[in-house]
Amino acid sequence: MHVALTEALRRLNLEARMRGYAVWGIWDDVVGDMVAKQAQPSFLRRGVLFVKCSSPAWIQQLQFMKMMILKGLNHRLGREVIKEIRFQIGEVSRPSKDDQSENGQKVFLDERTKEQMEEVLRPLKDPEMREIVRRVLIRETLLKRV
Repeated sequence: MHVALTEALRRLNLEARMRGYAVWGIWDDVVGDMVAKQAQPSFLRRGVLFVKCSSPAWIQQLQFMKMMILKGLNHRLGREVIKEIRFQIGEVSRPSKDDQSENGQKVFLDERTKEQMEEVLRPLKDPEMREIVRRVLIRETLLKRV
């Protein structure tokens, strides 16, 4: 089953996206709590990570740290997933690690959906990868509802 999931991710060209989604899971650890309170990843497009910052002063400060952050993220990801980081002004909100939330809203899933997600997650032994796939599945579920 794990081989089938890996092959499906590769065929759908989702493997690279999955690695990219891992940035959200490691960001706070790589940049530290003080920076994480002021800057959070917004989205990833073609290897460019866009990061929302709480003020122009933080953008300027993070420009000096850009290469260190870039190297730290790619090191934790195990390969060069992020090619560039761009900082922009935006509302910074840190997702709670304790609940499954999207944009600050609680996500309520029916039992059937939860069972289907667990079935997909079962072959994944790596806890970090399981969490990444779980977040992707939740996001896809929310997009389908909208």
